[in-house]
Amino acid sequence: MATDLAIAVEIDSTRDAASEPPVVTVYTAGTACVQCALTEKVLAELGIPFVECDITRDENLAARAYVMGDLGYTRAPVVVVDEHDHWSGFQPGELKRVAAHLRSRP
Repeated sequence: MATDLAIAVEIDSTRDAASEPPVVTVYTAGTACVQCALTEKVLAELGIPFVECDITRDENLAARAYVMGDLGYTRAPVVVVDEHDHWSGFQPGELKRVAAHLRSRP
């Protein structure tokens, strides 16, 4: 599995699950990706903690293989909430759904 995924899992495993929402991973195509920047901006505005992984960088080849091979996405950004909840592209409705879900947790 990708190094960046291992880092995200490591971050999650050190957190107090009862008091902190899960970390969202945003796989981006670098600083020139407008949809990536918008996704990160909305996540921050909604208060959703996230980690970013630029899959155009050579050191993130494993993450790129995960996004394209395992998940089957070919456009950025790819937002991964968990193994069953992920999507591609700038989708503000999905981001708001995740925020609402996090707010509804005890």
